[in-house]
Amino acid sequence: MARITAEQRTKIQNDLLHKGKALFIQYGFLKTSIDDIVQACGIAKGSFYTYYSSKEELYYAILRKEEAIKKEIMVEIMRETLPPKELLVRLFEKSWQAIEGNPFLRSVYKRGEFERIVSRLPQELLDEHAREDLEKSAEFVRWLQAKGITETDPEVLIGLFRTVILIPLHRAEIGEEIFPKMMAKMTACLAEGLTSES
Repeated sequence: MARITAEQRTKIQNDLLHKGKALFIQYGFLKTSIDDIVQACGIAKGSFYTYYSSKEELYYAILRKEEAIKKEIMVEIMRETLPPKELLVRLFEKSWQAIEGNPFLRSVYKRGEFERIVSRLPQELLDEHAREDLEKSAEFVRWLQAKGITETDPEVLIGLFRTVILIPLHRAEIGEEIFPKMMAKMTACLAEGLTSES
């Protein structure tokens, strides 16, 4: 039996991520089986387990890859020379656009799949990723504070950003007509509140 090359290994890995993502978007996590994924990738079922120990691990790997957009946004914002209030407005707007423009991220939260998947993953995997996220976010928060953001607790800021960024997923519940006005008002209030001395 011919040995698989590093190039073939990379191709299979990429196929699992890309084709798995397409299936998860179309059918959701529960209705997508490992059989569906390996059939789409043209590999044997046993080969799947060379890369991932479960469907949950593949899903989480795709989620981590998609969430890399956060780092791109942070890097882009850190190149800006705007005043603090405008900087926050830009940060929120870019983050909202990224979530609304990403069907996978929308489906994760809309279908409530995040909690289901996370509950089935090894705790050490989640802890490692949480640590990485906190380190990356803390550096960005320190930069924002140096630019004039007055909140001193990094965890409060990170929690606030996470909460605010997910609001567009509730556009339908809030109401299509009022949503843009509400977002503009909320952005202005947050920018004012986070840059004013208490």
